[in-house]
Amino acid sequence: MSILCPTDFSASAQEAADVAAALARKLSLPLRLVHCAQDFTTMGDLPVNLPDDGLLSEQLKTEATRLRESGVAVTAELRHGGVVWEVIAAAGEQPTELIVLGATGKGNAAHWLIGSVAEAVAEESPVPCLVVRQPEILLGWMQGRVKLEALCAVDLSPSSDAAISWLGTLRGIAPVKVGAAYIHHTQDEGSMLEDTPARERDVWERVRAVLGDVPVDVYMCATKGGAAREFLKLTEDRNPGLVVMGSRRLHGLSRLMSRSFSRRVLTHARGNVLCVPAKPRPCTEVPCIRRVLVATDLGPLAAATLRHARSLLPAGGHIHMVHVCDEPTAGINPVIASEVYFDHSLEVAKA
Repeated sequence: MSILCPTDFSASAQEAADVAAALARKLSLPLRLVHCAQDFTTMGDLPVNLPDDGLLSEQLKTEATRLRESGVAVTAELRHGGVVWEVIAAAGEQPTELIVLGATGKGNAAHWLIGSVAEAVAEESPVPCLVVRQPEILLGWMQGRVKLEALCAVDLSPSSDAAISWLGTLRGIAPVKVGAAYIHHTQDEGSMLEDTPARERDVWERVRAVLGDVPVDVYMCATKGGAAREFLKLTEDRNPGLVVMGSRRLHGLSRLMSRSFSRRVLTHARGNVLCVPAKPRPCTEVPCIRRVLVATDLGPLAAATLRHARSLLPAGGHIHMVHVCDEPTAGINPVIASEVYFDHSLEVAKA
């Protein structure tokens, strides 16, 4: 396992790298420092500034040397291509415990680590991703100078369970004050007041089931609007040092059609955000079978085999039956032999 830290050499990226190095040291993990150079295509006679790999490699080496002074093992890698995809690919190529990256970068066309990239990586990443906006809080917490308050969004789903589980990892580094927020959609505030004690108990029990016997502050919020907006209001009131939330990692049309909670929080939160993807669930659904291939010798078990095949099919399904014939003996017309075999097969299928 390792911690992956993308960098664009900006001040924000350096602060995130300091946090990544401190986490790597606390977790006894190596640190992988990655910079991604964009590939450029020349259009006609327009001048294009190509990245200088030599200069970038030297900057990457200098940053890696600086981080090694903190006592952590650091490897440096220069990659080319789309930033988001390269960072996610780097996380998938080696076992990765966590991605740590800055929320903002240099903010011009020559440097890529801007807010939208950090948010896209956090949303798409198959491993937990820490977006650093207030590095001094995280560094002070790991140095024992500050007690970290973490506010976790809980909706009693597998993705929020994964987020709660990571709170346990953080508590293993240094003390963490745990808060859990449950946002309830309602059109009737009266019904929310009636359900609050039961829902609060559910949230408390879920957090304790994952973390064990730890103090937990539970915050119940009702909203007629977006859950993300209500959660962001709570983060402004509580001002936690870290926001923790799960991510369902939706793709394609489902992502476009959804009102992504994690995307809105990543975009608008003012502090550090840890986004934890849900663990892949094993497939427990029975596949829908439309066609069944039955190989038969037309023997005594053929009818039972076909009945079993029919039991697997929904209405409108198809059975394809295959029987391999012996080559007819000399003197027998193969066409007639085939018709006999075919008629016999139909009789078996109808039985």
